[in-house]
Amino acid sequence: MIIRDVIYGKFELPDFLHDLVVTPEFRRLSEVRLLNINSPTLAALADTSRYSHTLGVLYLALKNGAPTLSEDEYRAFLSALVVHDAGTPAFAHLFEYMLLDRFGWDHESVVPSLLSAQHHPDGAAHQIYSSQIPRFEKVCSSVGVNFELVLAMLKGVHPASRLIFGSLDFDNLDNVARMNWMLGNRFDIGSLTSLASAIGIGSGAKVELPHAQRSNLELWANLRRNAYEVLIFDGPTVAGQAVLSKAITDALDDQTLSNLDWVYTDSNLIDAIRKGSRDGKRRLDQDFFGQLPSTLLLLHVTDPAHKLHSLAREELAKHVEEYLGTKLSVTRPYGYVFRDRGAFSKLIEAIDPTNGSPWSFGEKSNSLVIYGFGNRQASSPPAQLGSDFESWILKKVA
Repeated sequence: MIIRDVIYGKFELPDFLHDLVVTPEFRRLSEVRLLNINSPTLAALADTSRYSHTLGVLYLALKNGAPTLSEDEYRAFLSALVVHDAGTPAFAHLFEYMLLDRFGWDHESVVPSLLSAQHHPDGAAHQIYSSQIPRFEKVCSSVGVNFELVLAMLKGVHPASRLIFGSLDFDNLDNVARMNWMLGNRFDIGSLTSLASAIGIGSGAKVELPHAQRSNLELWANLRRNAYEVLIFDGPTVAGQAVLSKAITDALDDQTLSNLDWVYTDSNLIDAIRKGSRDGKRRLDQDFFGQLPSTLLLLHVTDPAHKLHSLAREELAKHVEEYLGTKLSVTRPYGYVFRDRGAFSKLIEAIDPTNGSPWSFGEKSNSLVIYGFGNRQASSPPAQLGSDFESWILKKVA
C-alpha cells in the first residue's frame, strides 16, 4: 500500500499493515480533527484528521526501524501505532478534558478496552464507526501480529511503550511537524526525520538519543512552541472552543451526552447536541454556527505558584463569565481556561547510546491561560481586562 503524505511524500506500508489501517477502530479517526475545533483562521490545520496524523507517525517509525525489537515485537509495535490514538474522542482534547474532569476518563486508557471490545455495554456488537463493529483484534490474528504484545505496548508495560507515549516519541514528532506544516510554516523535514531515526527505547522516563542530535531537538522544540503559541492565542480558534465546550457542558448536564459518547466523530457529536440538548443547540446556533463571540479578556499566568493555579478549570471559567456579566454587562459570556502542562516546552531527558552519558534539554512549561469572550466589542485591550479580572478574582477567592 502506497501512502502519499503532504509532508513526507510517498512511502510504502509493510504488507501486514494493509488490513489494519482500514479497520473501523482506525477509520473512525478520519472524521476526528487533529485540532480541537473547526477554525476559520486555521482552516488547513482544522481540516487535518487524526487519521493522516497517525499515518505520519507510522512513516517516522518506519524510518527508525526500532532495531532493538525482535521481529514479533516490531510487527506488534507498528500495529500498536496504528491504533494508539483510536480512543481520541470527538473534537479531541476539547471533549476529553471534560470527560477527564467528570469521569476520570482519558483516551490512552480506553484503547486497550476498545480493542478488546470492552469499551461499551454492547461489547463486540457496538458500532464503533458507522455500521462497523471492532475488527482490529481479529485482523491482528489473520496477519500474524501478536495481539497481546500490542496490548502490552498500549498499556505502557512494554519498553517500546516509551516510543508511543514518551516525552519524545513518534507521535509528538509528527504532531509538531504536521501542525507547523498546516500552519504554513516550512522547515527542514530532514532534520526531524533524522531525529526520529535516532530515537531509542532507553529506560524509565529517559529516551536513547545521541547528543549529536541536539540541534535537531532544538528545531523540534522551537517548532513546538511556535505551533502552540498560535493555537493557544488565536482568538477565533479559542472562541469556537469556548462555545463548543459550553455546549458540551450543557449536553452533559442534561444527560444528552455521557462518557460512552467519546466514540462519536466530530459531526456525530454536533448532531447529538443539536438533537438532544435544548440549551446546547441554542448556544451552537447563536455563537458557533452564527457569529463567534469577541475576545474580551486574556490572562496568561506564568507563575506556577500563583493562587489561580489551585482553582479547577470549570470554576475559573464560571468566574470569568460572572466577571464579564457583572462588570461589562455581557449577556452571553464565555470563559475558557487552558492548563499548559508541557504544551509550550518539555523537558527531555536522554541517554547518549554512544557513551552511556545522560543529558537533558529544555524544561517543562507550567502556565495557565484564561480567556473571556462575549457578544459585544471590547472597550479595553484583552490583556488589560485580564489584569483587572486577576485583581477581581483574587479578592473574591481570598
